[in-house]
Amino acid sequence: MLKKGNNVDKDSLNELIHLSKNLIKVFYVITIVGIVLGVLIALQKLELFSMFKGVIKVISPLFIGFIIAWLVNPLHRKLVNKGLNKYLSAILIFLGIIGIIILFVYIFIPVLYDQVNDLISTIPSILNSTTNFVTKSLDKLDISGLDMDSIKSGLVDTGQEMVVSFTSSLPNHIIGFVKHLFSAFGIIVLSLVVGIYMLIDFDNLSVEFRKLLPKKNRDDYVKLIENISSNSHRVVNGTLLIALMVFVCDTIGFALVGLDMAILFGLFCGLTDLIPYIGPYIGGAAAVIVGFTQGPIIGIGVLIIAIIVQILESYVLQPMVMSKAMQLPPVVIIIGLLLFGYFFNIIGMVVATPCMAIIKEIIMFINRKKVINKE
Repeated sequence: MLKKGNNVDKDSLNELIHLSKNLIKVFYVITIVGIVLGVLIALQKLELFSMFKGVIKVISPLFIGFIIAWLVNPLHRKLVNKGLNKYLSAILIFLGIIGIIILFVYIFIPVLYDQVNDLISTIPSILNSTTNFVTKSLDKLDISGLDMDSIKSGLVDTGQEMVVSFTSSLPNHIIGFVKHLFSAFGIIVLSLVVGIYMLIDFDNLSVEFRKLLPKKNRDDYVKLIENISSNSHRVVNGTLLIALMVFVCDTIGFALVGLDMAILFGLFCGLTDLIPYIGPYIGGAAAVIVGFTQGPIIGIGVLIIAIIVQILESYVLQPMVMSKAMQLPPVVIIIGLLLFGYFFNIIGMVVATPCMAIIKEIIMFINRKKVINKE
C-alpha cells in the first residue's frame, strides 16, 4: 500500500519507482534487440545480404574514404580554426596517415612475415604437443564405463587429420591471401584519394545533406545526427586507442617472458580486443597455448602477462578512455555480438557495439519526441 492513513508510504513509493526504472531498462533492451533481430531476419528472408555485399564491394572506396574523412574531421577542424588553410591541413593529415602506413609496412611487415612463417612451421608441433598433453592427462584419469583407449586414439587421429589438412590447404590459403592483399592495396589507395577530397569539403557536404532532410523538425534531426556522430566518434576512437595500448603492452610483455612471435601475438591480441568482452580472451588464449608449447615457465609467464593487461584494460584504460563514450548494458552488447556475429561473422562482431549504440540513440530520440508531442 502506498498510503498509511493520510500519509504516503515513502518506502513503498521508492520501491515502485526503482521497479519502474528497471522495467524501463528491460524495455529498452528488448526494443533494441527486437529491432536489430527483426531487420536482420528480414534482410535474410528477402535475400538482400548478397545484394548488399555486392553494392558494398563496389562502393567500398567511397565508404572507406568517408569513414577516414569522418574520423579525422575533428583534427582538420582544429587546424583550420587555428588559421591553417583547409587544403593544406587536409594534405598534412593525409601525409601523416600515409607516413604511418609506410612506417608500418617497412618496420612491422618484414618482422610479421618472419613470425608468420615461424608460426606456420611450428603449427604441426603445436598440435602434436597439444594432443600429447591431452592424452597424458587422460592416462591419469580412471573413469569406469569409458573406453579411454578409444578416446585417446580418436584424439590422435583428429590431431593428425588437422595437421594433414592444414599442410595441404596452406598453399591455396597463401595464394588467396596474396590476391586479397593486392586488391586491398588498390582499394586503400583509392580510398585515401576519395577521403582527402571528402575531408576538404566535409562541412559543405554536411550542409548539403541537411538540406535533404524534411523541413519539419529539421533541427531535431540535425541534433540527432550530431549526437550520433559525436558519440560514435568517442566509441570508435576510444576502442582503437585501447586496442593500440593492448597491442603495445602485450607485445612488450610477451617479448620479456620469451615468447616467440611476440609481435604477431601482440597484434593478434590488439585486433581481437576490438571485439568486446570475448575478444581479449580469444587473443590471450592463443598466446598462452603457444607459450606452453615452448615450455611451462614461458606459458605461465604469458598467462600472467595476459591477465595483467586484461586487468589494466578493464580497470584503468576502459574507465579513462571510454568514460565519456556511449554506455550500453552488457546484455545488449553480448546479444548484439551474437546477432551480428551470426549474420556478418567477425566484421559483424567488431561493428556490433557502434551499431547498437546508434540504434539506442535513435530509440531515445523517438521517445523524447513522443514525450514532447504529448505535452
